[in-house]
Amino acid sequence: MGLVFSLVGCGDDGNGSAGSGGSGGGTATVSGTVYAASLDNTVTTVAGATVLVVGGPSTTSGSDGSFSLEAPVGTGMWLTTAPNAWGELLTAEVPAAGFDMADPEVIPDALVAEIAAGLMETFDPAKGMVTVEFDVDVAVGGETADLGVNYDFAFVFDDEGNPVLDNELVAGADPIVIFANVDIVGDVMPSATAPGGGDCPGEFPGVAYPSQAKVFTVVEVACP
Repeated sequence: MGLVFSLVGCGDDGNGSAGSGGSGGGTATVSGTVYAASLDNTVTTVAGATVLVVGGPSTTSGSDGSFSLEAPVGTGMWLTTAPNAWGELLTAEVPAAGFDMADPEVIPDALVAEIAAGLMETFDPAKGMVTVEFDVDVAVGGETADLGVNYDFAFVFDDEGNPVLDNELVAGADPIVIFANVDIVGDVMPSATAPGGGDCPGEFPGVAYPSQAKVFTVVEVACP
């Protein structure tokens, strides 16, 4: 098994505060397709998903998963939700020219249940999940992550794609650390450390990353 969260540009649905909808001035067209996350690289589009710019507009994906909306230019948060799935909250930079290949995801309930069974743990839909995602081209294994708020446990994936309880990346595996059952707060205060020590800063300095019920909040970091 393996789980990779993806988006190249793309949320709040009332679950909590998630920051602003953009900071660059003006709007631009963002379009793309909503997908369902999988453990086996199966490509499944999601119809009827809600794609929401925090503090801005929202739209619903069509029968083929496609969507398009006018989004504020600059740094903003995007929340994608769908029935029978966990949502995904991501931070992205919308260029003035717009973007036409966004690929936000939702995480099906069945997939979350499969991961929980593999860990022999329970995920609480009344709490949040936070994913610290390292740069796949830089991560070598041994990187660690933590949060500054309460959570129940953290897990990663091993080099065969199986979930294991830990907060340290495994060499050759998906470069993500996931924190489960995170308290609902306005800022989870994430931190990340390189294998030899030293901070791995966030891709969007100054952004407050919230946790929301039944939502994966994705925090991108880059080690030097």
